[in-house]
Amino acid sequence: MNHIKILDVFYGNKCNLACSNCDTRSDTLRGYDPELDTIKESIRLANEKFDVENWSVLGGEPLLYKDKVLEIIKYIRSIEPNKTIFMSTNGMLLNKNIDWIANLIKEYRVWVQVCNHTAKFGSKDKIVSSVADVAAQLNINKIEPGYLWWYNIMKYDTGTDNWKEYVDRKGWDITQRDLNEVTYMENNYGIHYMESDWFHSIYQTVNGVPKPFNSDDPQASYNNSCPSQFCAFLYENKIYKCAALGTLQNFLDKHNLLEDDDWQKYLMYKPVDLDTCTDLEVKYFSDTHYCGVSACSMCPKNKQEIVKDKIQVLPLYKHER
Repeated sequence: MNHIKILDVFYGNKCNLACSNCDTRSDTLRGYDPELDTIKESIRLANEKFDVENWSVLGGEPLLYKDKVLEIIKYIRSIEPNKTIFMSTNGMLLNKNIDWIANLIKEYRVWVQVCNHTAKFGSKDKIVSSVADVAAQLNINKIEPGYLWWYNIMKYDTGTDNWKEYVDRKGWDITQRDLNEVTYMENNYGIHYMESDWFHSIYQTVNGVPKPFNSDDPQASYNNSCPSQFCAFLYENKIYKCAALGTLQNFLDKHNLLEDDDWQKYLMYKPVDLDTCTDLEVKYFSDTHYCGVSACSMCPKNKQEIVKDKIQVLPLYKHER
């Protein structure tokens, strides 16, 4: 069956941070959240068409959508009793939601990833302590080294043939991926802390206007600049190669750029429409899951890092960018 490594189920853009170049564009977008019934139908259709190895709920900040996120996770678990379910949070609200997170992990065997976007300029003690409190409440032990979750959950050294080919091509050294990560894991659930010091650029600003990079090498753009190389994006009954493409139309609508000539090529990108797709379209998407496609030229062919400082992360300083 046609394989997807991680399928991000999008629930909404509301967030307590405003990270520049967020790949779901949650630094700028509001008002485009999908309805819960549409999300469930999208999940059902995706599950029929693809072998989804790992499911993920993605926003936005899930602790601002607790009721909605809980219903999504319940639904995924009802149709996929054994697959891993990811939930990512920036951790800023974790200390106020210890019980809720612990109950979610215990009841639905969720893998919670806490990605600290403020570690470079702020104290991380509160978030790290909250992660430990969740683990203590669940009686889940810390495992070392922390990168072992890549083997247990991501199946780093096994997986499908095209995944193994992708890993070989990337030449990753997982042991050096995040030296500050902390992992509490039991089977395929638990809680994991990581730090992120920079963002990938997914657009450039020219004379105050967002513009694509129009790379002449989409494979290089995919290899060097893609923030979600193995995460497909599920939104309103369609599967996109990445969140940046899945939220592009909303982003351009927000900025009154739907008629901008520079963006037309990327607006023509065709996701897998789960209501009408053919078997060949499904197979093509799966076959190109780990490589660049024409639309990847939206991003730069050489990695352009945006350092996560106060101005690039916090809403209070957004006007200074």
